[in-house]
Amino acid sequence: MFNRLTGWWSGGEQQPQQTDEERAEEVRQRRLQQFGAVSVEQGPGGGTPPAADTTSAPPAAADTTGAPPPAGSADTAPLIIPEKSTTDDNHDDDDDEDDDITPTMEEGRVVGGSAVVREITPDSDNPWASEWGEEGTSSDVQVPSVASAEDESLAISRVFLVTVSTELQTGSRQPKYQTMLLGVATTHETLSLSILDEVIFERLSLSDEEITACSYECGGGRNIPTERLIVPYLLGCVARASRERADPHIQAVLESCRKTAVRMIGVVLLSNDAWSPQDPAFQLTSSLISREDVFVLTPPEHDPMGCLQEIISSEETEEEDLVTMMYPILNHVITLSRDCSLSTAPRTLALLNTLNTLSANRAIAGILPGLEGWIPKNPDDGSAYQSTTLGRFLCCSTIRIHHPTNPPQQRYVSPYFSRSVNNSHTVTQHSQSQYQSLMDNIQSHVAKLFLNLIKSHAQEPTLHWITSCLEANRNKAKLVASFVNSTGASDGFMLNLSSVLLKLSIPFLGPRNSKMCSIDARFCGPNSKSIMSQPLEDKILPAKEDTPQEMPESFNFITKCFYLTHRALQLAYIAPFDKYRRLMKSLMETQNLVQSLGSGPMPPDVRERFESMFVEQLEVKTHLMSPDTITQVLLFYASSANWLSQLSVSPDGTSHVSDMGDGVTFPVPQHPSSSLSMIPSYFISTSCQFLINLRYFAETSLENFLHEHLDHLLTFLVLFCSKDFVGNPHTRAEIVEALTVFVPNERSKVTTLNREAALCSNRLATAKLGEKLIGVFVDVEQSSEFEHKFQYRYHIFELLDYIWPRPEFGLSALSEEVRGREEDTTVLFTKFLQLLMNDANFLLDESFRQLEEIRKLEQLQDTEEWGLLDDTARSAKLRSLAQMKRACTYYNMMSSETVKCLQYMSALGGEPVTYAFVTPLLVDTLTTMLNYYLKELVSDTQIKYKIKNLQDVKFHPDKLLIGISEIYINLREQPAFIAAIPRDGRSYHPALFTNAIAKLRKLQYSEEKIEMFLEVSVLAAEAVTSEEVEGILTERAPEHYLDPILGTLMTEPVLLPTSRVIVERSVIAKHLLSDPIDPFNRQPLSMKDVQPDTELRDEIAAWRRTELTKIQDTE
Repeated sequence: MFNRLTGWWSGGEQQPQQTDEERAEEVRQRRLQQFGAVSVEQGPGGGTPPAADTTSAPPAAADTTGAPPPAGSADTAPLIIPEKSTTDDNHDDDDDEDDDITPTMEEGRVVGGSAVVREITPDSDNPWASEWGEEGTSSDVQVPSVASAEDESLAISRVFLVTVSTELQTGSRQPKYQTMLLGVATTHETLSLSILDEVIFERLSLSDEEITACSYECGGGRNIPTERLIVPYLLGCVARASRERADPHIQAVLESCRKTAVRMIGVVLLSNDAWSPQDPAFQLTSSLISREDVFVLTPPEHDPMGCLQEIISSEETEEEDLVTMMYPILNHVITLSRDCSLSTAPRTLALLNTLNTLSANRAIAGILPGLEGWIPKNPDDGSAYQSTTLGRFLCCSTIRIHHPTNPPQQRYVSPYFSRSVNNSHTVTQHSQSQYQSLMDNIQSHVAKLFLNLIKSHAQEPTLHWITSCLEANRNKAKLVASFVNSTGASDGFMLNLSSVLLKLSIPFLGPRNSKMCSIDARFCGPNSKSIMSQPLEDKILPAKEDTPQEMPESFNFITKCFYLTHRALQLAYIAPFDKYRRLMKSLMETQNLVQSLGSGPMPPDVRERFESMFVEQLEVKTHLMSPDTITQVLLFYASSANWLSQLSVSPDGTSHVSDMGDGVTFPVPQHPSSSLSMIPSYFISTSCQFLINLRYFAETSLENFLHEHLDHLLTFLVLFCSKDFVGNPHTRAEIVEALTVFVPNERSKVTTLNREAALCSNRLATAKLGEKLIGVFVDVEQSSEFEHKFQYRYHIFELLDYIWPRPEFGLSALSEEVRGREEDTTVLFTKFLQLLMNDANFLLDESFRQLEEIRKLEQLQDTEEWGLLDDTARSAKLRSLAQMKRACTYYNMMSSETVKCLQYMSALGGEPVTYAFVTPLLVDTLTTMLNYYLKELVSDTQIKYKIKNLQDVKFHPDKLLIGISEIYINLREQPAFIAAIPRDGRSYHPALFTNAIAKLRKLQYSEEKIEMFLEVSVLAAEAVTSEEVEGILTERAPEHYLDPILGTLMTEPVLLPTSRVIVERSVIAKHLLSDPIDPFNRQPLSMKDVQPDTELRDEIAAWRRTELTKIQDTE
């Protein structure tokens, strides 16, 4: 221990040939001799002691072992050891004596040969006021430039609570408690800065027994408990030196005392083991965490943390010594961090603050990865990272951790919201806001710790820890993982980790931030050495074999942080959002159950379940939907969106974006950069899922997001809503659903003005959104599973419903390409309309079928047969009924949206749109569908669809009738449409329209619209004659004049090249719209392959003219 003090002692009579050890031993021996000189006497009852006895006992023999004698040994007088104090009393600010008592002094005596008993009563808060005035100056006294020896000694005595004087001192400037330093007193009569190191060393070397015997309250005549622990004593000295107020020359002495006390803390830390049984490192750690009352009113630079910072930043301390000092403190902090939680937030923050102060030094930060617990024993166990050095601080969350493998416990009591069921909404919101602020504070401290580590030699181990943690929890990206609570780390842990990475990303975030240009797109490339590199099928686009990429040896920090944050957000938000959605659904179902029970009291089991779910959803919501965090996530995704947009329009092989700019420039290239083949597809899917979840659960945050950032998100979504930019059709469908957040919907409780303004002003959206949506509608027909197809199209309907009536989107231009290409099955709008009609046919047919089955079961329930069924059969039928109602509800919702789409599309856009509806490829399909469902809605057979409660299955026959009627009205000016109505031999009859008009009048439908519908009826009746003639011609025609598919008289026969079959052009064109193969041999076929048979066409035309003449002559 003593060799650490070389060169620190000054003053006194030191022999050059003495070593530090010898000098210290000499001081110790002198002190022990003095200690044995007198015995302790105490006045009765602890009152004023008798007159001092100046007779001294002979000195005791010196102890040559260098260790202090044990308590009660023959070398010392009997000692009275009072109870140990945890406070460090200093001067007389807390004295209970009256202020009007003048300073007095009672005669004292030497007790134990070590201390003078004194009592001093202050007359001012400023001990220097008696000489220099309240502010340390006086108009009558000239202030000296250098402190006198007396003032210097007094300042040291007041700071360190020690003395070497055996004379009784008077005046308020004396400290209330003093400890006699016998070793220093043998060579020095006063205290001075020149011997301050020696003074402190002797004070620290005193044993508990020696401190008890040598410490007295001036005037009290009894032992005074003083600070025994080394570091708290030195911290108390720092605080006292900082609080004293005096003239500049005295203040300089106090500042020297303060700096020396701080320096001595470093000395004892450097020789931590030598002070056993005391542990200075643990003492300092405890002080840093607990913040004793003595420091509460002290400026930050004078509290324990300020002292620690001063020690670390000292230029005199070598790096090796600094690491030696701080190593045990780091160990203590890591040990104490094992029980971190939101419930112990103040302690957790204190631990983090200590770690941040330590890790701000690069050498100290480099120690952390070498400590035990940095990496879990099983790196593949995602949950194990919660117990690591860094992971412990990421567990502070309001979200409870479920342990399904544990035995059943008593009812869970939330430490955060257990009483929220009975609290008002305002009180609950206030509690949520407080916890959110607390978690954000902890996340900021953890982010600072990560940043300190990244700036040090620990950068690679820290980034490796993050990467390994994310990969060990990769299963959380699967939705099914949300049902298995024990899978990987907790939801709160993952949310905190993602928030920390977001905070590390802040310096380079911003859609126009030029730092984004340094992100390297090759980080997850096929030949990348990154652990995050994913298989080729998980990229936005498949890789091109002829475009190899040269991979760098390493990547910059911004690139790593950008990709790690994307990955963390993917893993963090899927499970908690799914959990929150299920909790809200269960709460709603329970609430409906309670309402069905009437006004009576809620059953205890139902109430308990409801309260438990209510509290749990509050816990999840508080952490998951923190407004500040949501804003940061949105900013990250907006920045990423602009980066991806710029990368997609860059030249092939580009690994860096050259300019973040104002957005994508026009014209947009048809084919994106091949660099997208290196970008994981979850970059798109997770951002879309986040926007979708915000629409349902935190729409206010979305609406309040900056218009500029929304514009970048929109450009990105519209640009990538194309199979040229995104290969996976499911990802494109997610993009479409994400786009719905920009339009109003029935469930929205928040205004959408900001988002609507962004959509209607976005240049790419107004130019391309309609085309992109129709393209996705067509693509999902071939590339999606059947049950997903209608779900995807539902969101397309939402967007089309909003943008179709708005002229700025120019959707009518989509239909213009139909003219002149009426039989071209590759025309996008033609394909779209044909699929739309097919959907309407299927959905309406399924809806009516389900309604009929539901009606049969409901009727069965009202018969005696139902009562004869056993419980098993009855339960099976009830389950079947519930299943049919769910399916019927889905079909009704989708059919309503499909008919609605046909309705507004045929009404708006002008003649080019209506013309597209009545091309030879589509018109018969359309009229057949309209006639059939019109008949089902207005004929007597409609009774079979009437169930007990149509609202349960969302079936609205009146609205459906009006929608179908308006399609007739919208297309009434197209001759081809009118001519096709009576061609439908299955459903058409003149009475059909008569019944429909009667029904519409009952619904109080507009008379103007009824007149238009009547016009359709008249025109259709007039077209019946020509249809009858066509029927006669078909009956008389030779077989080779008839189309082999539909049996109708051909007018434009064409030869199929592979099967050599002749068919009607319009018939094969319709077939190829949904199935591009030859129906006779299943070989690939397109309309450009068919060959017109002009000879047969002319032959049929001549025969037709002849037969028409015969028919007219007969009439």
